Amino acid sequence: MQAFEYHALGRDGRAVVGELFAPTETELDRRLERDGLLLVRAKVVRSAARAQALALANDELVALTTQLSTVHSAGVPILDGLDSIGKRMRRPRGKELVAQLIAGLQAGQSLSEAMAQHPRTFSPVYRASVEAGEASGALDVVLQRLARYLEWMRGLRATAAQALVYPAILLAAISGLVVLLVTFVLPRIVRLFPAGQQELPAPTRLLLALSEFLAGNWTWLAPLGAAAAIATVYVGRRPAARRRWHGWLLQIPVLGAVARQIAVARFASTAATLQSAGCDAFTVLSVAARSCGNSALEAQFERVTHNVRAGQPISEALGREPGVDPLLVQMVAVGEKSGRLDECLERVVRYYDDEVPRAVKRCVSIAEPSILLASGALVAFILLAAVLPIFQLYDKIG
Repeated sequence: MQAFEYHALGRDGRAVVGELFAPTETELDRRLERDGLLLVRAKVVRSAARAQALALANDELVALTTQLSTVHSAGVPILDGLDSIGKRMRRPRGKELVAQLIAGLQAGQSLSEAMAQHPRTFSPVYRASVEAGEASGALDVVLQRLARYLEWMRGLRATAAQALVYPAILLAAISGLVVLLVTFVLPRIVRLFPAGQQELPAPTRLLLALSEFLAGNWTWLAPLGAAAAIATVYVGRRPAARRRWHGWLLQIPVLGAVARQIAVARFASTAATLQSAGCDAFTVLSVAARSCGNSALEAQFERVTHNVRAGQPISEALGREPGVDPLLVQMVAVGEKSGRLDECLERVVRYYDDEVPRAVKRCVSIAEPSILLASGALVAFILLAAVLPIFQLYDKIG
């Protein structure tokens, strides 16, 4: 989809200048002709690549989804509903994205096909749900469920981010204190000793050696650190490396259990959304696996999808994987027997709604004193290295 700036003539000969989204100039000409306009010339002002780069913030996407569900359930056609929603949007990128959706629909695309042109805004879960809702005729219900799903995901991210704020501030403050002591306090203490470092205690000499090494070699240490960070990011993007890292993360005591619960909760919530939208089991499992957020568990869920394709029941395939919560396996088994899989998945999601925040708080309650103890020991060592020379100097003066 591209944005064209066009010049056209109306039936009465008046000149019309405007901007319109269309896949090609030929399609633009057809659409203007349907509106009684004769295209004179047109030029592309925004390419398809820039159109695909559009991304809405989560709160904007929730608002768009909720409003679209409301107008559609009231019987308003999708095109008219999007037009009214676009006029109410405050940010230019939101208006532009809605305009591109309208252009796609006017070009003959379905809503899910138009959304597929914007993968940064509409995730695979979103697009698959909308496609299933269009096929089943229950698009308004699906959109309501998607709005709840987006709110749930936002709350989950907020819970995790909030838990990291205090430890991050604590680490930053202690790091600043350590740098201040090593680079500012200790060098001034050394100046009190005319004989140099030979008279200093061993802890002080150790820290001074570290300080001098960093000060004398920062010109190559800084680029080396930057290169290491870039290499870490690059390697971390490779699927195999990311899978190993996520696997190690799951093995860490306490933190691994929290990461596992969050991943399984995301899988269950995505699966519940897709199942209630009417997607087939293979789509549900495949898309939910990609949305769990942990590559190691994603590989296990992908094996589940493969085994289900081979004829195994979902609960049996899930039960074979060591990383899957037994509660999820049990509830899926109940859902398969009762024919109410979406309801059973919803119960799992409600359980994790309560359990994940508690698990995060437990993890933080363990991490905070651990950080304080380790940081306190480090600061105590540095203070000892700073104070010992002063006591030693007093002894000599006395």
